[in-house]
Amino acid sequence: MNHNFLGSNPIFPVKSVIETASFYKDELGFNINGIWEKPSYGVVSRGDAVIEFGEGRKEYAGSGICIVRVEDADTIYSEWKLKGIEFVGDFAERDYGSKDFRVKDNNGNILIVGHALKNKDELLERDKIAYR
Repeated sequence: MNHNFLGSNPIFPVKSVIETASFYKDELGFNINGIWEKPSYGVVSRGDAVIEFGEGRKEYAGSGICIVRVEDADTIYSEWKLKGIEFVGDFAERDYGSKDFRVKDNNGNILIVGHALKNKDELLERDKIAYR
C-alpha cells in the first residue's frame, strides 16, 4: 500500500546556508521557508518541491543529486536559461520516459528537472525494464 507515502526531499550538504538559500530564491525562484542558526540549516520550496540543506557536512558540499518533477520542464528550462544558470549536459527526451535537464546549484549539487513523457510506459516496456 502506498497511501502512507506523501513525498520526500533531499538534504544537501552545503558550504553556506545563507548563500545557498539566496541562490535558490534569487536564481531558481524558490521560496525560503526557514533558516536556522544552530545547527546551520535551511529549507526552500517551489510548488511541492522541497529542498533542505545544512552546513553539518561541509566537506561533502556539491555531492548531492535530486530529481525534481515539474509539470512542464520546457518552461522551467527557458526561465533558468534566461538567468544564466549553469546547465550540465543537454535538455532531451530520455529512454526512461522523462524529458529533463540538469543544473548545478552554487555548491555543485545537481538538480535533474523534468516531466514524464506521454509515452513513458511504452518506452519502459520497449527497453524491458526489469522492475517497475
